[in-house]
This record gives sequence, C-alpha cells and structure tokens, in this order.
Amino acid sequence: MKRAGLLAILLGFALCIPGCGFTEGTDAVITVVRATPTPIPTPTPLPTPTPIPATPTPAPVIEQTPSGINVEVKAGVYTANTDVNIREDASPDAALIQGVFAGTELTSTGVCDNGWIRVDYNEKTGYVSGDYVTAVTPPAETAEAGTPDAGAAEGAPAEGAAGGADAAPEQPQGEPQGVEAAPVG
Repeated sequence: MKRAGLLAILLGFALCIPGCGFTEGTDAVITVVRATPTPIPTPTPLPTPTPIPATPTPAPVIEQTPSGINVEVKAGVYTANTDVNIREDASPDAALIQGVFAGTELTSTGVCDNGWIRVDYNEKTGYVSGDYVTAVTPPAETAEAGTPDAGAAEGAPAEGAAGGADAAPEQPQGEPQGVEAAPVG
C-alpha cells in the first residue's frame, strides 16, 4: 500500500505541476474582472429659490403751483402751530383765501420745493407756509419713532415757530363764521 499511496502522490504532482491538464494556447479562455470603484452618491442639489422682484419705489409725482413752483404730491395731515393764512399760491405775496386758527388740522395734498404745503380746506385748495404747521404723525408711527414730534423730521419746524415774511396779520377774505382776528402765515 505504500507503493499505491506513493504512486497516487506522484500522479497528483504530475497533473498539478503542468497546470492540471491545461495546455496553453488551445482552449484558453481568460476572464478578467476589473473592479470598479463604488460611486459616491452626490447630494441632490436644492432648487435655487426664485428671487421675488423688489417692488420698485414709484417716482414721486411732481406738479406745479400757478406760479411754477414744483409740488411733490404727498398726502398727509398738518396742524397749524399758530393762526395761519391759506393763500392761492406758495408765496406770502399771493392772494389770501382764508385764515385758520392755531390747532386746526389741514389735509395736505403736496409739499412745495420752497417749503410751503398745499392743503385742501373747506373744499378749497390753497397753500400754507411750512413754518407755521407741523405734520401729524399717526399714533402707531409715533410709538415707533419714539418721539412725539416726528413731523419736525420732514422739514416742518417745531411747534411755536413764528415770524417770517408772512407773519403780519391780515384780514382774511371769506373767513368762516366766528373768525374775528386775522391769522398769520
């Protein structure tokens, strides 16, 4: 049995050493498997938000007084600091429409380049000097601004301003009933 075992070992070496019966070039099929790297997943890009176009600030509407002074159309409310005259044009030399007393609220429809305010009062349009009125700020805006006289920031003087070329009292034409003295401005 020693011989048979030895023979089996020799036969096994004989077959294994030359390639186990494989002859090069005749029935050779070689399969090469190349390893490809595992792809790294890329994150899905987030959609770029479409910017909301900013609402453009409208250009101010500019009109002119009868004498040609530019008026920026701007609604507002003003309070007369003192008795003041409402005139036909934005000038102390313009014809007087009527006078109003201190504390009267005037509805503004524009602000002139020369500091006068265009107002509507008793269904008439006229002009008052910005030296004698103060812009009325709504209560919500007053709290935000932190100052009770926020109207002074718009170029209106502080309350009590007086003097100027139009400070002399005049007898207003077409005054409302009960007005005895002539307001200024």
